[in-house]
Amino acid sequence: MDVETFQAIDSLQAAILRVETSLRGEIERVETGLRGEIERVETGLRGEIERVETSLRGEFQRVETSLRGEVQRVETTLRDEIGNLREQTFVLHGEQKRHTDVRFESLRDDIRMVAEGFAALSVKLDSLHPPR
Repeated sequence: MDVETFQAIDSLQAAILRVETSLRGEIERVETGLRGEIERVETGLRGEIERVETSLRGEFQRVETSLRGEVQRVETTLRDEIGNLREQTFVLHGEQKRHTDVRFESLRDDIRMVAEGFAALSVKLDSLHPPR
């Protein structure tokens, strides 16, 4: 190999080494920049996730408290309604019992009157037909 070819090859090797070194530096710079960007985005998103989580937990607690209060209010209302219905049922039962007692008393009087009429009729029939 002649000197010129050797120098050309040597010069190309040096140029390739410079380009390689330059590109490696550029790759490291881009990698470092992107890693920093990824860390910044990750940090930001983690902060946002924590903020949303805290907000939603607070909302869950607010809704739970609200619904528990509403359930207690409905329970109280229903218990009052049931108590009122029991009281009304008791009153109606008493009224129905009194009404039934009055009707039974009237029925007894009617039966007594029929029995007395039957007895009087039997006496009259007996007096019309003397025993033989």
